[in-house]
Amino acid sequence: MFKRICISGAVLLSGVFPAMAAAEVIPADGRRVQHVVIVWLKDHGSPAARQQYIENSRRLGRLPMVLRYQVGTALAGDRAVVDSSYDVGVVATFENDRALRDYLAHPEHRKVIEESLKPLVEKAVVYDFKESD
Repeated sequence: MFKRICISGAVLLSGVFPAMAAAEVIPADGRRVQHVVIVWLKDHGSPAARQQYIENSRRLGRLPMVLRYQVGTALAGDRAVVDSSYDVGVVATFENDRALRDYLAHPEHRKVIEESLKPLVEKAVVYDFKESD
């Protein structure tokens, strides 16, 4: 299940798959962009599946337009506002929206998503936002 929602400056893209994300229009204004991916795996809760996703996704952090790439597992919380039902979270930082678009269109990104990550994923939600002044 994938969704697309625009929320005043934040964009929720249709999952982590570039074919869905490629049509998204992201305005150019030069501010840094955060690309947040929240993933529920088909083998939900499996430490081995989580580790496989994490290891495979780290290849994306080596792409030249990525300034910072962080990936890890959900941290359980006891606050009502914390959703720790997912398996893996990713935060990638880009210099601007153009760099994010280049990342989404990069052949290695497409290859990793299609061949290594998509087969593991039950559901993914993506939040892209630009840093404020």
